[in-house]
Amino acid sequence: MLAGAIIITKFLGLAVSKLTDTLSRSLAARIHRLTYRSAETPKNVVVIGASFAGYHAARLLANSLPSGYRVVVVEKNSHFNFTWSFPRFSVVGGNEWKAFIPYSSYLRGAPEGSYEFIRDAVDDVSKTTVVLRSGREIEYEYLVVTTGCQADAPSRLNAEERDDAVKILRGLQEKIREASDFVVVGGGPAGVELATDAKALYPKKNVTLIHSRKRLLHAFGSRLHDTAMEELNRLGVRVVLGERPVLTDESSGSIALSSGETVDFDLVVKCTGQKPSSSVVAKLAPNAISQSGYVKVKPTLQIEDDDLRNVYAAGDVAEAGGYGNSRSTMEQATVVADNIVLAIKGKPLIKYHAQWWEGGIELTLGLNKSMMHLEDGKRDIQFNRKSADMVGKCAQCWKYFNAGPLPNADPVV
Repeated sequence: MLAGAIIITKFLGLAVSKLTDTLSRSLAARIHRLTYRSAETPKNVVVIGASFAGYHAARLLANSLPSGYRVVVVEKNSHFNFTWSFPRFSVVGGNEWKAFIPYSSYLRGAPEGSYEFIRDAVDDVSKTTVVLRSGREIEYEYLVVTTGCQADAPSRLNAEERDDAVKILRGLQEKIREASDFVVVGGGPAGVELATDAKALYPKKNVTLIHSRKRLLHAFGSRLHDTAMEELNRLGVRVVLGERPVLTDESSGSIALSSGETVDFDLVVKCTGQKPSSSVVAKLAPNAISQSGYVKVKPTLQIEDDDLRNVYAAGDVAEAGGYGNSRSTMEQATVVADNIVLAIKGKPLIKYHAQWWEGGIELTLGLNKSMMHLEDGKRDIQFNRKSADMVGKCAQCWKYFNAGPLPNADPVV
């Protein structure tokens, strides 16, 4: 109880601090709208990728860059992908389109001429220019790389068009519905959520979760493993720990375990590891790429190349010491945006340090249960809920990005 009270007290203090910062930035943005003047040939701050990190950095920049500068966002996808909801919508049908939020409205309200949003992909980057797939070339004064990671569905869908992404989710729904022996490989958040949702919706289906480590959700405290295991066992999901199966392309068969047992399957979904989308930086500054493929950055989030002090990286693609979630990526985006404005003004840069509260997680454990886990390195606290409403989370995300209230029906159909 004391540990929980300490964390709650710290969290309330954080909330006050964040509210104060939000109000301060809102006031500064209002003043900026009155003082900013667009230019015929502005100096560009190019942001590659408009996920949580890039989109947030772009908004802050559009509302703070001095006159004569503008932010140019390059994003290949037709819609913002709310990846948090993908495991749920890989199992439960009818709402999958709500995970895709129209772009550009988040930047609305910034001064005229302070930003440009381009639907395109980046083919190449030099020390001064970004080359797009369409052939367009954009000179830049500053570059922000927020290209994220690649992974198999349901973590990522690897589809640029919204309709193609929706089809992938519906395809997974059908495969899971038809499978008798469903195996999920990977015991991180996506794997646990996918397995519990599938078993909750189809209680007669054999669902097995295989994880390479001895503890589920190993990036978090041990209590989270215990809570997840309790719910997995209650639902009847078979959990196999400490196994790293070698998978083939076969649509059905069995997986041999080190114990001599086997796990039959007619569907396997991998929720393992992500590969950083760092090819843009790899061409520009190969020494700034770590052995695992992530972009090495300084505490200021400039890439690790002293010849490219005007190039920054944030979010999942950056080896920045965060927690790989939206809270960390948006904190990094804030540091990047602030540092670019400081650099333009010739002032010292600030540093990013991952904070304890960034590691919190809200996890669904079946269709009717979710839990919030917070820890500060010394103690933790959990809040259990009798609801796992992912549609509600989508509605919050639509509102946050100024896309309006979540429609009752798919606006594209």
